Amino acid sequence: MKKLTLLLTMVAMMFAMVACTQQAEPEQTTYVVLDDYFAAEEYGIGMRRGDYTLNAEIQKHLDDMIADGTFATISEKWFGEDVALADAEFPEAYEAEEDDSLQLVLDKGELVMGLDDHFPPMGFRDENSEIVGFDIDLAKEVATRMGVELVLTPIDWDTKEMTLDRGDIDVIWNGMTITEARVEAMYFSKPYIANKQVIVVAEGSDIVDRATLEGKIVGLQRGSSALDAVNKDEATAALIGEIVEFDNNVTAYMDLQAGRIDALVGDEIALRYMLQNEE
Repeated sequence: MKKLTLLLTMVAMMFAMVACTQQAEPEQTTYVVLDDYFAAEEYGIGMRRGDYTLNAEIQKHLDDMIADGTFATISEKWFGEDVALADAEFPEAYEAEEDDSLQLVLDKGELVMGLDDHFPPMGFRDENSEIVGFDIDLAKEVATRMGVELVLTPIDWDTKEMTLDRGDIDVIWNGMTITEARVEAMYFSKPYIANKQVIVVAEGSDIVDRATLEGKIVGLQRGSSALDAVNKDEATAALIGEIVEFDNNVTAYMDLQAGRIDALVGDEIALRYMLQNEE
């Protein structure tokens, strides 16, 4: 009798184990970019006001890279297509002044590039903690053509203008949106790639456009053009329940996944890349 009881217990345990293994794993939440967005914009490379010769030199090499196909090759590596804005103009008219900005870079043999190292695919750390990305590849090629070494310097994005003005870096080159306020603070290259400020939510969310952000908690990067775009849209900004600012988009996205924010606003290029490359 004891043997029979033991046998039945073992059979029951086996069935229980099989049942457990056959249970469907919980579905992973999918996140989507809404069709409605805050603003269309363009990226540029920022330099100190007065650094005319450095700006002109970098732009010359970018123009050459667009013409000889190097820009397209780098674009296809990261985006699968050529994304260059080939016919763009400078955001403001520059006078052809002589200054020592280019010569200083050539003399020290380094182009110091300030960036946010949590901004895929423009500039971010790979699995080996190496800084890689679309802008990194562009900048490396420009530095090579200038005959200098590229030095990558992660910076606090919220104080990027101050870091540039202090001379800690030579350029800000990391998917930086050209805005009126930034044009007043620094020189810009020609726009080289287009972007939008978009909204990311969980699939099935009741947030379907800007109007349905009413009362919601919205996350975005501190000091970013996403914050500027939301604040500029005064009607929508008045509806939002709370805006939470993060150091970078990666951290903000993690809070969206954890349910601590209802929606994330940020650069379409960066957010689509993160969504498409989730493991």
